[in-house]
Amino acid sequence: MGDVYELLRAQPALYTFFLAVFGAIAGSFASAAAYRIPREGMSILKPARSHCPVCDSQIAWYDNLPLISYLVLRGRCRRCKAGYGPGYMVHELGLALLFVVAGRGWAAEQGLIPLIVVLVALTSLWIAAAVDFRHFILPDGITIGGQIAAIPAVLLVPELHLWAGRSEAPWGAQLLGLGLEDGARTLALASGLVGWAAAFAITFGIGRLFSYLLRQEALGFGDVKYLAAVGAWLGLEGALWSLLIGVFAGSLFGVINVIRMICAVRRRRRARGAKRHAHNAIRVGWLVGRVIPFGPPLILGTTLVLLAPGFVHHFFSVSWPEWISGSSHFANHQSLAP
Repeated sequence: MGDVYELLRAQPALYTFFLAVFGAIAGSFASAAAYRIPREGMSILKPARSHCPVCDSQIAWYDNLPLISYLVLRGRCRRCKAGYGPGYMVHELGLALLFVVAGRGWAAEQGLIPLIVVLVALTSLWIAAAVDFRHFILPDGITIGGQIAAIPAVLLVPELHLWAGRSEAPWGAQLLGLGLEDGARTLALASGLVGWAAAFAITFGIGRLFSYLLRQEALGFGDVKYLAAVGAWLGLEGALWSLLIGVFAGSLFGVINVIRMICAVRRRRRARGAKRHAHNAIRVGWLVGRVIPFGPPLILGTTLVLLAPGFVHHFFSVSWPEWISGSSHFANHQSLAP
């Protein structure tokens, strides 16, 4: 199997095509999973066959081909002609793109098994983001299941914690007094266990503290379980980097959503023609728009760490401190200038 994989990688166009095809198939599975998981009486395996959510008719295999069937049927059910919306295409194209990116990254260089592990992780992350985006729920099957799956994953692919070019042991292994001479699997397992426990404790503490200060839920328990899974898969540093990127991305998304809601409120009021309201549009837009799911921004951070750990490590360890130091030096120089 490994020889076939290497032969395939030697043909870049064919290799990219296969990655995109498998990514689209994974996207089709992810769209079905994201639809079923939050719904009572449904699961990934139940019902066994895909069906139209409007007329409940089973979808034939030839109408369930990723990308192709959607384009041929113009995003509609063959039987009742109900539109499915663009979500299916987003899932299939999104994971096709992620599979191609992963196939050009560090995992592909390590071999077929590391690549498969990363592709499975990306599919799970995509499903979790899709469910949380629509339902404000991070599924236990992915958060708790991810914690359980982390042990075999890091034993199979210790490079999840020991990426190429890393010159020191992972933080979690260092806390236990281990060094690079202790072996890759020992270091990865130690890093995963410490990362799992520390990420859970830190994020749970942060969530309780800010919930108390803000008098509202600041970090849901699903987010805490999710970051514990990230700590197990990518180490303590991976969980912290995911959290930092998630906070930045979530803040940006929140501001955009607040502005979007303010504009929507103003448009609606203008259309109704009413002149007086209990609250102004800015206040209403702020109250409604600030509530966004934190899962997708966190998952964005995890995806970046998973696909490019060396780049993220360099950013947080070198680029960011240098930028802060440079900004501080410039500010001090300006304050001392006559």
